[in-house]
Amino acid sequence: MDQSKKTLVNPETNAYNLSGKTHPKTSVFVAKIYLKKFDVVEVHALGDTISKAVRMAEQLQRQNYVTIEKINTYTQKFEDNRSKVKIIVTLKVTADGKKRVNEEIKQ
Repeated sequence: MDQSKKTLVNPETNAYNLSGKTHPKTSVFVAKIYLKKFDVVEVHALGDTISKAVRMAEQLQRQNYVTIEKINTYTQKFEDNRSKVKIIVTLKVTADGKKRVNEEIKQ
């Protein structure tokens, strides 16, 4: 059985580009790593991944890790004349969320 290698996630900016191939639980875990490092995180998603981004943000808000500050949508145009809808969900960590993230994520 071929297992992919695990890599350490060390975000350089507060922009989390969500992939459509990422498992939902993994995306929540990675978002918590971003929240540990940054107080405000932007979750970027294109096309079909938009619903995953919204679900992840709602789940983190329901669990009182974050508040959803802003949601922006627009059409991203590519060089080959394609266009896709893009969403940016801005999350702000709560005081309780920051404490809980620091306890959960040991990096």
